[in-house]
Parts: sequence; C-alpha cells; structure tokens
Amino acid sequence: MSRGVKAAAILVVVLGAAAAVVLGVFQIRSIDVRGNERYLAEQIRDDLIYDFKTRNTLYFAWKYRNDSPAEDAPYLKSVQAVMLSPTSVRIEVKENQMVGRVQYEGSNVYYDPDGVVQEITDTIYSGIPLVAGVDIEKPRLYQKLVCTNSSLLRTMLNITQLLIKNELIPDSVTFDANQNMILRLGNVTVLLGQDEYLEEKVANLVSIYPQVEGQTGTLNMEGFTGKNEAITFKADSDTGNVQETEGDGSGQPAEGQGEEAEAVPAGDSLAGEGSGEPNAGAEGSGEADAGAEEEAAEAQEEAPAEDSTPFMVFDSSGTLRYDARVSNGQVVDSYGNPIDGCYVDENGYAVDAYWNVIDPATGQLAQ
Repeated sequence: MSRGVKAAAILVVVLGAAAAVVLGVFQIRSIDVRGNERYLAEQIRDDLIYDFKTRNTLYFAWKYRNDSPAEDAPYLKSVQAVMLSPTSVRIEVKENQMVGRVQYEGSNVYYDPDGVVQEITDTIYSGIPLVAGVDIEKPRLYQKLVCTNSSLLRTMLNITQLLIKNELIPDSVTFDANQNMILRLGNVTVLLGQDEYLEEKVANLVSIYPQVEGQTGTLNMEGFTGKNEAITFKADSDTGNVQETEGDGSGQPAEGQGEEAEAVPAGDSLAGEGSGEPNAGAEGSGEADAGAEEEAAEAQEEAPAEDSTPFMVFDSSGTLRYDARVSNGQVVDSYGNPIDGCYVDENGYAVDAYWNVIDPATGQLAQ
C-alpha cells in the first residue's frame, strides 16, 4: 500500500472518529427554556427538537444563534440559543403578542396586532380585552381573521392595541350596529363613538378614568376631538345597575337615557337660562352687549394669580373641567370664577362634585 493511500485511509478514519464523537457526544439532553409565559417548556422543547439534526447541540445552537423566528413553533416570535455544554443548551424565547380576543362558537379566539389568530381555546387570559359585536368567519390557527367588514376589523385591531399599550384593559369593547365603540370598565360605561381621534380619546380616558373609577355611570366621549372639549359623566340614579347605553356617534345621549349636562369647552362656565340670543325688542340691548364684553375683558385681565397647578374636576352638572385650580381658598376656573359643586376641605385639598379629592399642589388625586 502506497503512502498516499495510507494517508487517505488514516484521514478517513480520523474524520469518521471525529464525526462519531460530534454526533455521539454533542446531543441535547438538557434544555433550559426562558421567557415563556403562556406555553409550557415541554411543548416548546418538543416543537423545536424533533429530528436527528435538531437534537445535535452544535446544529441547534447555530440554527438559533441570531434570535431567529421558529418555523416549527409559529406561536413564538423568536428563539435565541446558547450552548452551555456538549449536552445542554439554554434558549430565550419571545411569544407572539396577543392584543385581543373574540368569541366564536363558545371558544376564545386570540389574535396578534396583525389580526393573525394565535390561539383558539377555552382559557381566558388576563390583560387581553374581549371584543363583541364583530362577525367573523371560522377562525384558523396562525391565519388572519376574516371579518365581513374590513374597516371594522381595522378599528378592532386599533382599539385593542391602544388599550394594551396604555395598560387600560376594559371588561369588554362592544361595537354597535353603527360601529360605535362602547367600553365597559367595571360599573363605568364609556361611549367612544366612531374610529375618529381614537388615540386622543384613549389618552384622555387614561387620565380621566381614575376620577370616576368605582362609580356607576356613563362617560361620554363620542364628540371628543382632542381640542379640549368637555367630557361629561352621568352618574346613574340606581347605583346597583349600569345603564345600558348605545351611542349614535353624535355626542348626544341615546334616546330614553334622560337629560345629560351640556358639554362645554374647557375653561367656560355653564351658561344660565338667559345666555342665549338677546331679545331684539329689549331697550339698550346693544349697550348691554358692549358692557358685558367690556366686563368680561376686564375680568380676564384681572384674573387672580394662580395658587396651584391646573387640574381636572367634575362640576355639579357632571361636566369635566380641565382648568380648575385653587385660589383664595376656592376652586376656580382660569378666569377666577368659582366652579359649582367644588370646594376646598380643611386639609387644603380640592373636592369636586363627585367627591374626588385632588391635591392642588400636584394636580393628582389624593383620594
């Protein structure tokens, strides 16, 4: 046998032995799964390690070296592996985010920000809002939801993502026949109206809700556009029941719900009965108007100095006032006019018409 043949034979033997060592020694026998919340480590392990190649430690660590998506576990957004020893690996997983759920034939259908179905189960996960009033076709796992109304589907995805982003999870989000959104937060019903100025509505709702939390009533935000319009809260007379309210997108209470306080721009006081058009036949009406304008201008110029930072209160009519502050021992608006239904208690805190106690130094709820 020539030297060349011997060398080749030795090389083959060495490579074979090395391969045997690699294949025999570098086998995953232990896997540490981290980052999972909804899915069990055993399920993730079985879905990722399923054949000869994926059981090899070196191959597995190479395959998921760069925080890669997992084709064999579509419920995972990414997997990153680190080899700890020839027989053990550690993986850090990120589960796909679920932003909402709808119900279909008694099952909960969870979907991600793109509307892709992530899970169909009887389980109810906390922190994920329920959406009602949306008709969907039979859902299929890891496929996009099919809705008879594509614009309604977009709105559904928008509102649930905004609510989760702002960590405000209602008991339910319901769409009525006119695609108005109605949120249930405990005993508080929130009328959001149409998919207009939705980000502004949710951002303001986050600030307002702590002032009405625990009460029973309806918060009307249907006509809100983000330009400091007043938002009204109507408390129910029967505190044991929440009124069933359906908005029509007009910003007015639904028929049969009783009278609600008129919403006025922030900073304006509610007008009395005689604040409408002047009587054309009244003597000196022009002079009266001019005098009223002069007095208003003077009052604005002579507005008292602020004793506190501006904060929000509900006045006696149920209107949310954005410009409240404490001055000279009174709760006043930006023009120095006392706000009806609000007062300063013995501790120096502002108390509004719904018994919210506000620290005027910070503008935050004290109680």
